[in-house]
Amino acid sequence: MNLFSRLAKSFRDVRDNKVVLMAMIRRNTAGRYKSSYVGFIWHLLLPVLMIVVLTITFTYIRPRPLEDFWIYLAAGMFPVTFISSSLRGRAVLSNAKYLTKMKIPREIVVIASVLTDFLGVVFAYMFIIIVILLSGQYVNWFAALMLPVELFLMLVFSLGCSFLVSTVTVFVKDVGYFMSVAMRLVIWITPTFFLASEAKGLLGTIVWYNPFTYYVEVFHDILYYGIVPHAEYVIISAVLSVVFFLVGTAVFFRYENKFPEVL
Repeated sequence: MNLFSRLAKSFRDVRDNKVVLMAMIRRNTAGRYKSSYVGFIWHLLLPVLMIVVLTITFTYIRPRPLEDFWIYLAAGMFPVTFISSSLRGRAVLSNAKYLTKMKIPREIVVIASVLTDFLGVVFAYMFIIIVILLSGQYVNWFAALMLPVELFLMLVFSLGCSFLVSTVTVFVKDVGYFMSVAMRLVIWITPTFFLASEAKGLLGTIVWYNPFTYYVEVFHDILYYGIVPHAEYVIISAVLSVVFFLVGTAVFFRYENKFPEVL
């Protein structure tokens, strides 16, 4: 069975098990904030609090503070945290008991994990837009039409990353620990705290070879600059999404039958 036929079968399997998928998303959300009074609100509140702290900090330490820096920071922070989460590679290992004891499509655990975080990102951007409007800032609604498109591309990219890293982590546990450390560093080589145009020399090269950059810059264009995103950013992010999704699913489908032996 070729990859596209396998993807079609996977789509049907997930659709037929959508009740299981929704249950896993609810379990992931409830489990993450168990015994919390505000529950899912923490999913939004934690990054918002981080943005407040970082905005105050970087407003004072930047040589030339950016005007409305909080919008720039918020627009770029959520893609980085979302994609980083998908690259930690714990989706399969964290759900080993379901894969070994239940007869469900194995890809569901990865999809549920990514979708749980994705819902938080969607609510976060809704919140950001509301705050921008309440603060009297300009919102280009024509450019904002690209938000759902870029969110979808980011979701596809993150799914591919999660399929790939989660598969490798099953067989090489150290990869998961390495990625956790690496994702703490990636935010410093992504134009979240600084302008991409400010990155020169080696840092500039790293920034523009960093896949995160293109997703972040699209959200900066839409929410901070209030312009239709640069076509090259959208095209590159679309290509990255397709490539990583195909590679990630190909690796996952190739090795998924060996999961029960290892888990």
